[in-house]
Amino acid sequence: MRIGIDAHLASYEIRGMGKYVLQLVSGVVTEDQKNNYVIYGDPRVFPKLMGRANITFRKPRALPYPLWEQAVLPFWARQDRLDLLHCPVNTAPVMLSRKTQLVITIHDVMYLLPRSVLSASGVFRQRLGNFYRKVIVPRVSRRAERIITVSEYSKQEIIEYLRVSPGVIRVTHEGIDANFRNLADGLTLPHGELSQDTLDSPFILVLGAGDPRKNTEGAIRAFASCCRELPNHERLVIVGMRDWRSSEAYRLALQLNLADRVLFTGYLSEPALVRLYSSARCFLYPTLYEGFGFPPLEAMACGTPVITSYCTSISEVVGDAAILIEPSSTESISKALLRLLGDEPLRLQLIQLGKRQVQKFTWESTVQKTLDVYAELRGTGNV
Repeated sequence: MRIGIDAHLASYEIRGMGKYVLQLVSGVVTEDQKNNYVIYGDPRVFPKLMGRANITFRKPRALPYPLWEQAVLPFWARQDRLDLLHCPVNTAPVMLSRKTQLVITIHDVMYLLPRSVLSASGVFRQRLGNFYRKVIVPRVSRRAERIITVSEYSKQEIIEYLRVSPGVIRVTHEGIDANFRNLADGLTLPHGELSQDTLDSPFILVLGAGDPRKNTEGAIRAFASCCRELPNHERLVIVGMRDWRSSEAYRLALQLNLADRVLFTGYLSEPALVRLYSSARCFLYPTLYEGFGFPPLEAMACGTPVITSYCTSISEVVGDAAILIEPSSTESISKALLRLLGDEPLRLQLIQLGKRQVQKFTWESTVQKTLDVYAELRGTGNV
């Protein structure tokens, strides 16, 4: 069987879906020695796979993603005589030959939600991407022989918004990298990314973003309402915003006179992020919408207690190993912070529960369930 996987995103996105693509391709090709694979991606991203007899790499051209996906990819798929094409980041070619079966991973359908449920992003690139998905995903979802999704919550959303038969959908939870573990105190700090003062002072960690669904401003408001009562005078450290000086979140922190209590660190490398997870008193993730939700599990893997939203897929992912809050309620978030940071036995209990919870999510399981989907299609249609 000749299987193609679009690994284009792994070349420039190292978190979220890019991480999923990297782990999926690396694991599937390593585990499966029977089938032949054509990987549409930069081979330098997968150095351990280069030279394998059952793998061919084809590097995508430097084109806008829609042009690559809708024009070049279906042409290459036909040229490579694929039996099956797996598109792992929500979209796929509309004009794919019927001789090639299609598997698509749909991580979420937030781009189809009404504005009353989820506000539009203020970032033009994100709005453009959501428009593209809104046009393409309904069409390719009806074309796909199998749809993989990353949570039971996303499965129900796909059924509701895309009108897809439940019988073609397979839920495959994502995994957590081995890098996200509790680090020894003596680990060398990545040079130039964090100050030692940041790590020495007690702090609450937040992954910030300009996307409204990450609710960064909500985290700042909740912190402002309770920061004077925090037992260790914890600071709020917001990481992940490249242009934070021009962000609404930064302006809000200044308006609330929190310049000395809220620290923005910008976008960090994975080693620096792991060190921050491991050093934080707690991780606050008041997201409004997730198809899966890596960050709470990453924090748990690093031995950090988590406060996060009860809504969408998050409660499914974290189970009973986190304090769940109403993300749109400042009072709910601030009460949870005071409760957790003022109760050391609870904090230690959540650390242990979190370490057990993350053991349920492995890339090995993700890979095996994906291979099971390929195997389902081997005896059907043209495969």
